[in-house]
Amino acid sequence: MQPAIALALGTALVHFAAVILIDRVRRYRALAALSRKHRCAPAQRELPWDLLGLYKVWSAAKHVIAGDSLKDAERLFASYGQTYASCILGQRVFFTCHPRNMRQVLVSRFQDFDSSKGIRDHLFRPITARGIFALDGEDWKAARGLFRDLFSHTRTLFDIELQERCFQNLLVRLEHEERTSGKAMDLQPRFLDLMLDLTTAFAMGESSDVLRLDQSAEKKEFVAALLYVKKTMARDGFLGPVHVFLSKKEFHRCCGTVHRFVERVIRERLESKSQLEKSQKSTPDGGDASEHKNHGCLLDGLMESSTNVLELRDGVVTILIAGIDSVASLLSTTFFLIARDQRVFDKLRESILTSIGHEQPTYESLRNLGYLRHVFNETMRVYPPVPFNARTANTDTVLAVGGGPHGDAPVLVKKGERVVFSSWGSHRSLQNFGDDAHEFRPERWDKLQAETLGFIPFNQGPRACPGRGWVQTEHYALMEASYATVRLLQIFSSVKPRDEKGWRENLGLNLSNLNGTVVELVRDPAAPAAG
Repeated sequence: MQPAIALALGTALVHFAAVILIDRVRRYRALAALSRKHRCAPAQRELPWDLLGLYKVWSAAKHVIAGDSLKDAERLFASYGQTYASCILGQRVFFTCHPRNMRQVLVSRFQDFDSSKGIRDHLFRPITARGIFALDGEDWKAARGLFRDLFSHTRTLFDIELQERCFQNLLVRLEHEERTSGKAMDLQPRFLDLMLDLTTAFAMGESSDVLRLDQSAEKKEFVAALLYVKKTMARDGFLGPVHVFLSKKEFHRCCGTVHRFVERVIRERLESKSQLEKSQKSTPDGGDASEHKNHGCLLDGLMESSTNVLELRDGVVTILIAGIDSVASLLSTTFFLIARDQRVFDKLRESILTSIGHEQPTYESLRNLGYLRHVFNETMRVYPPVPFNARTANTDTVLAVGGGPHGDAPVLVKKGERVVFSSWGSHRSLQNFGDDAHEFRPERWDKLQAETLGFIPFNQGPRACPGRGWVQTEHYALMEASYATVRLLQIFSSVKPRDEKGWRENLGLNLSNLNGTVVELVRDPAAPAAG
C-alpha cells in the first residue's frame, strides 16, 4: 500500500474514531444531566450475575409452560419491589406495577414511549398493517381519531335487537348442549362464539353465525382462520425474537382468508351505499341524505371517511382482533367467579330483577345497574384481560419512582430501553387495594372509582381502549358484557360450579382460564320461555 493511501486511511480511521468518541461523550453528558435534573437513582437489579439475560429468558419460558408466570411476576415484585430492572438478551428492561410509573408511561410522558415499534408491529402488520395496533406517532393519531369519534356515540352504535338476536342463538345452543352432553357445560367457548357473532355483526354488518347450527362453509373457514391468526400472534409475542425460526406459511394463508372475507363484505356495502346515493339523487327533490345516514355498523361509519378497501379492511380487522376475546374473557371470568360465590350471585341477580325484572333490558336500564358495574370492575381487577403490556422509550426519559435503596427516587430510562408494566401486579398489590387484594369482593367499589390509581384493565391515556369506560368514552364493550349477563341471570336462578380444577392462567391476546368455566345452569321457572 502506498504511503499516501495508508496515511489517508489512517486519518479517516482516526477521524471516525474521534467522531464516535465525541458522540459517546456527548451522550454520556446528556444522560448525566437528565439524571441530575430528576435526581435519578438506579433501580434494583434482578439477577445481576445474568449479564446477557439468558437465564431470565429460560426462566420466563419455564413459567409460561408451567402456567404460573403471573404468580412468578407477583413473586418478583414482592422480592425486588414494585419497580426493578432486568436483562433480556443483553437489553435492559424495566418491570413495574407502581401506579405512578404506569401513569407516567401511559399519560404524563406518553409521547416518550412507542407502543408498536419493536414490540408488536411485526405481529399486527401481516393482518392489519394500517390498524392502530401496528402504528405509532402521527399515523396512529389519525387512525385513533376516527375510532374515538365513532365510539363517542355508543348510544347510536349499540343495537339492542342485535344483542337479543345473538343472545337467543346462544340460548338455543346452550339448550342443545344440555340435551346432547348433559347439564355440566363450559361457558367459555360459548361466550367466545357469542362475541364472534356480535363483533362481526357490529364491525361489518355481517355476523359470523358461529352460534347458528346452519353456519355457512365460507363463514366457518373465516372464523377458523381468524382464530388461528390470533393464536399465532399471541404465541409469537411470547416467543419474542425466537418466533422468526417458526414457519409462517399457515399464518399468512389464514391472514389471506380473513382479508378476502372482509374485503368481500366491504365491497358489497360500498356498492349498496353507491346504489342508495344514486337513488337519492334520482328523487324529485334530491332526497334528504340525513334521513338515510344510519350507521348500522362500524363499517358504515368508517365509510363516511374513506372508500379505500384496504383502509376499511384494516379498520374492521382491528376491531375483530381487539373486541372479541376481551369481552369473552370478562364474561367467562365473571361467571367463573359468581358461580363460586353464592352471596355475590344472589345479590347481583336480585339487583337485576329489582331494577329490570324479566323485561328485555334497554340501553338506559343497563347503565343504571350499579352492582353489576362493581362486579365487572372487581372481575377485571382480580383477573385483568391484559395482565401486562410494554412500551419502548423513543427518547431518553425517566420513570417517576423505583430508584435508590427505598425505591422512591426517579429512574433513568435510555432511548431504546423497554418498560413492561403489569396490571396483574398492580391490581393485586396490597399497597394499592389493601390486605384483601387477592379476594373477590365487589363491594370494595362502593368507595372506589373506575379511575382509581393503579386500576388499568383497559390501559390509560391516549392508547386506552376506545370502547372502555362507563361514562367518559361511553362503554360499548362493557354494555355488551352487561346485556349478556343480565339476560342470563334473568333466565337462570342458579349457576353451579361443576369443575374442581380451579383457575389456571392461559395467556393469549387476552387472559383466560385454561380450565374454562364449567357450570350447570338452573332455569328459573318464573322466567319467560325462550323468545
